Amino acid sequence: MLWLGNFNRHHPMWEDIRNRHLFNYRFSQPLIDLITDYGMLQLLPCGIPTLQANATGNWTRPDNVLGTEGTLDAVITCNTEPAKRGPKTDHLPILLTLELAVARQDDVPRPNWREVDWEAFGEALSAMLAPTPPLPLALEAEFQQMARIIT
Repeated sequence: MLWLGNFNRHHPMWEDIRNRHLFNYRFSQPLIDLITDYGMLQLLPCGIPTLQANATGNWTRPDNVLGTEGTLDAVITCNTEPAKRGPKTDHLPILLTLELAVARQDDVPRPNWREVDWEAFGEALSAMLAPTPPLPLALEAEFQQMARIIT
């Protein structure tokens, strides 16, 4: 699980100590509780600023990247990229690179209905269905089974 965003909370767990004047433990505590409850770990290292205040130029850290222990091994990099900061923005972009194993799934052959000779199909279907009187299909599973038989 990943949590990324502007949490707008300043806390010594992630904020540089020089910004202690911004710390508000009462406002930060609900976030700290959630981090603890869900076993989240900080993926963006402590002290890396994510915002430069327009008025003062002070660098702070209201943004964060958190992940569960299972995501920790997948992290290749997690850092800010000041050079990619957009015009007239105060937040820095955070670049998170993950290496995720994606399970490959073999393609299952399916009928190509565009290339069907519908006349021949109709004749073959009639021949297959002729010896068997139609049965009511009461359940979806019965319908699906019959559909597999005739295709």
